Amino acid sequence: MTDPPSFKRRTEPRNRDLEALWQINKYLWMTLAFLLVYLPIARWQGILRLTGWQAAGLFALALLDGGTRSYLAFRRGGFLPDYMAWGFTGLDILLLSFAVHFTGGLESELWLVYFVVLIFESLYATRQQKRLLNLAVTLAYLAAVLPTQLVLPASERHWEAFARIFLSRLFFLVLTSSLARRISRNVQERDRELSLLHEQMATAEERGRIAREVHDGLGHALVSIILRLELCARLIRKAPEEAETLLKEEIPALRAAWNEGRDLAFHLRPWESEASGESLTELLRRHVGRFAERTGLSVDFRVMGDERELSPAAAYGLTRIVQEALTNAAKHAEATGVEVLLAFPLRSGVVCTVRDNGVGFVPEERQNGFGLQAMRDRAEALGGTLVLESAPGGGVEIIVTLP
Repeated sequence: MTDPPSFKRRTEPRNRDLEALWQINKYLWMTLAFLLVYLPIARWQGILRLTGWQAAGLFALALLDGGTRSYLAFRRGGFLPDYMAWGFTGLDILLLSFAVHFTGGLESELWLVYFVVLIFESLYATRQQKRLLNLAVTLAYLAAVLPTQLVLPASERHWEAFARIFLSRLFFLVLTSSLARRISRNVQERDRELSLLHEQMATAEERGRIAREVHDGLGHALVSIILRLELCARLIRKAPEEAETLLKEEIPALRAAWNEGRDLAFHLRPWESEASGESLTELLRRHVGRFAERTGLSVDFRVMGDERELSPAAAYGLTRIVQEALTNAAKHAEATGVEVLLAFPLRSGVVCTVRDNGVGFVPEERQNGFGLQAMRDRAEALGGTLVLESAPGGGVEIIVTLP
C-alpha cells in the first residue's frame, strides 16, 4: 500500500536522508576525514611504517567499518542492537590500535582519537559497560605502543619515561570518559524532569479546560433542566398539558447533557492499553469508532506501514492528542468528516495526522486555543513535534511526529 500524495511528503522525507545519514555517525566521519589527511602526511614525514598500499588498505577497512555501521544504523532509525554496536566499537578500537602502532607507537598523535571513542561510547554505556570499555582501550593502547619499546636496543629503552607517559595518557582518557558519562546522565535526568514538567503542564491545562466545560456547559445545562423540571412539578396539577410540553422539551436537553457527560468521561478515561492488551492501532481504532458513534461524524481511520511498539508514555500521549483533536473537530470546526492517518515510516517513529473538513481558522490567532497548547506540550514532552496547518474555509490539519 502506498502513501497518498497529501501525506507522502511528511511520512517519507527523502530529501533528508543524506542529512540523517550524516547525523547518525558524524563524529566517526569527521575522524575518518582527519585520518585521510593525516596518513599521507605521516608517510611523507617518514613516521608511517607502512607502504602506501598497506596504509590505503587500513584506511579502506576503517571506511568499510564506518560505512557499514552508519548504513545499518540508518536502516534502524539511528540505533543498533547492543551486541552489534559493541561489535563495531571493538573493531574501531582494533583498527585505531593498528594505526597508532604503525604511526610511531607512543610517539603517535593518533592516541588522541581514543578520546573520541571513549567519549562517544561512554554517553550511553552502563557502569559495567564503561569499565569494560576502559579495560579494552587500556589493553589495545598497550598492545599498540609496547612493541615499539621492545624492539629498541636495551640502551635506548627508558621504561620510566614510557610508564610515565603511558599512565598519564591513560589517566586522562579514563577521566574524560567518566566526565562524559556524568554529563550524559545529568542531561538525561534534566530531560526527564522537563518531560515530566511538560506532561504536568499539559495535564493541568486539560483539567482546567474540562473544569470550565463542566461549569459553563454541562453545569449550566443541568441547572436549566432542574429549574424547568421544578416548574413542571408545580404545573403538573394545574396545567398538565403545559407540564407535558415542558417535559417533552427537556428530553432532548437531557440527552445533550448525557452526551456531553460521555465526552468528558471519554477524556478522563484512564490509560487502558496495558490492561486490555491492545496495540496502539487497536486502541485508536476503538476510540475513533466511539467518537463517530457519539458525534455522527464520518471518520476515516487508516494505518500505513508496519506497526512498531511504542513506549507506554508515547502511546498514552499520542492517544490523548488524537482525542483532543477529534473533540475540537466536533465542537469547534463544524466539520462533517475527519480523517485520521497513523503512519509508521520505514526508519523509526510514528506520524499521526488528524484532518477535518471544517471551517478552519487563522493559526496565528489561536495558537493557545482549543487545547492546542496542551497537545503541543504533550508532543514536545515525548521528544516529538506538533504542526498545525489551517486556513479559513480550509479545515484543520494536525501532524504529530514522535521519535
